[in-house]
Amino acid sequence: QKIDRVMEAFAGAYYHANPDPFYHQDACYVLAFSIIMLNTDLHSTKIAAENKMTLPSFWRQAEGINGSTDLPQEMLTTIYHAIKGDEIRMLGGGEEASLSRAGRRR
Repeated sequence: QKIDRVMEAFAGAYYHANPDPFYHQDACYVLAFSIIMLNTDLHSTKIAAENKMTLPSFWRQAEGINGSTDLPQEMLTTIYHAIKGDEIRMLGGGEEASLSRAGRRR
């Protein structure tokens, strides 16, 4: 439930800062979850290479999420290649500690 509230807040903020090409903030919300799923799919060692999500399957997954229309294919392609080339990772251990210490010094 906490993650859902964070995702809703993110979607609302992103939509208000970047309304084009979105018809509603729900499209941002669904796209954000699609990106998380794509990241997990492409970078999980538990998913065999032949079962990884392809660009066309990512396009199909995003069909109709924007007020019953599609988001621009160019945008989805850019997202796909960015996630494929650079996994989204949570900070862990040392990075968090060093960021926390740096933040306290300000």
